[in-house]
Amino acid sequence: MFALPPAAHVHFIAICGTAMGSLAGMMRERGCRVTGSDAHVYPPMSTFLADLGIEVQPGFDAARLNPAPDLVVVGNAVSRGNPEVEAALDRRLPYASLPEVLRDHFLRDRRPVVVTGTHGKTTTTAMVAHLFAQGNLDPSFLIAGLPRNFPRPFGLGRGKYFAVEGDEYDSAFFAKWAKFFYYLPEVLIVNNIEFDHADIYEDLEAIENAFRQVINLVPRSGLVLAGGGDPVLARLLPASPAPVQTFGLETGAYWRATEVEVTTQGQHFTLAHQGESLGRFFLPLSGEYNIRNALAALGAGLWAGLSTGQLQEGLCSFKGVRRRQEELGVAGGVTLIDDFAHHPTAVGQTLRGLRQAHPQGRLWAVFEPASASNARAVFEAQYLDAFAPADRVIVGRVPRPERARGDEPFSGERLAQGLRQRGKGAWHLPETEQILAHLEAQVGSGEVVVFMSNGGFGGVQGRFLAALRQRHGA
Repeated sequence: MFALPPAAHVHFIAICGTAMGSLAGMMRERGCRVTGSDAHVYPPMSTFLADLGIEVQPGFDAARLNPAPDLVVVGNAVSRGNPEVEAALDRRLPYASLPEVLRDHFLRDRRPVVVTGTHGKTTTTAMVAHLFAQGNLDPSFLIAGLPRNFPRPFGLGRGKYFAVEGDEYDSAFFAKWAKFFYYLPEVLIVNNIEFDHADIYEDLEAIENAFRQVINLVPRSGLVLAGGGDPVLARLLPASPAPVQTFGLETGAYWRATEVEVTTQGQHFTLAHQGESLGRFFLPLSGEYNIRNALAALGAGLWAGLSTGQLQEGLCSFKGVRRRQEELGVAGGVTLIDDFAHHPTAVGQTLRGLRQAHPQGRLWAVFEPASASNARAVFEAQYLDAFAPADRVIVGRVPRPERARGDEPFSGERLAQGLRQRGKGAWHLPETEQILAHLEAQVGSGEVVVFMSNGGFGGVQGRFLAALRQRHGA
């Protein structure tokens, strides 16, 4: 561990991501002076950091390392050639990645509950933190999203548990391996394993190997909570040194949801433990995948000693995470939803859940292929099935086509054409104004529009809602 002096100066290079900004806030609460730089400084993160008393400047400048900070935290969005990175290396300043700092300064004296998997990490981490907080365990947490039950995406509680989202994405230019290797899991939740992050991992085998290694880090006194029915996980679990409990809707799952009832407000289900009912639960979110997320969080809560009653009360008050099935508003009878889904599995799961919750009226999916993987054609064919639950699909442009890096690039027109060949109304509209005009002309009362992107999508979500409100005087 790199020991910091009292009131240390910690400088963050690329501070404005949710996880980096949260870590910066945690260091500030520990009494450090925190500064940061980023190529893109804008609300809400810039406002969030300013409110915490953190100095953030746009762009990168080696002069910001004069006088020398006690520690430089390097984000994984920067690489060699960045002027601040080069200055830190030239001057041999102490530097570290985000997960290293989190481990050494916040996790070693806690009991980490680490949430991993290709899908559902953010929502499940937020659920764990909320259930533990409602159960008076006063946990610490770090979530790579904006939880609606807390005023900010991190918290430093006085309790012994720390809920942290364990990302399989790389740690820094000098640490090209998964962040979750650093997080000292006592409880490891693995929701599922699929191929993703084509810019980091060559294939599914490479991702599977990373999860094999993190499962091997759980102590024998700990616990692995694993998604049942996942074929990749099934190959890895027999070698786990720690006890394993599966969760899911499948027969034989250690924690199982049965008697699921879907309503427009959410889902009711019975929690069963090895065939024995533990009671009826209500989850105010749609989609079978969110029931799986809830089962993982409930398993962690029961491991931590929470009662069934505490968990029932906590789950029904869970508000979700911003941009995960977030209802933006209803205007003119049109329901607008913002969602982070971008991998084809997540897109399909989200749309199936929304179709169940809103069985009447047309369901529109408006998709921005904004992730690094989506700059490539690697998932293009899978989207043909993923968009099946939607009645109408609009495919936007790739915001950063350079991410394809020589691979075959994603084609929005090709995807839209493939969907039309399957009989679905589908359009490739590369410009925000085209999308807005199309939606304003085509969407009517009783319909649902879900915007799906892990990027900003040019603010089209808010602009369409504003246009509807202006038209209908809402």
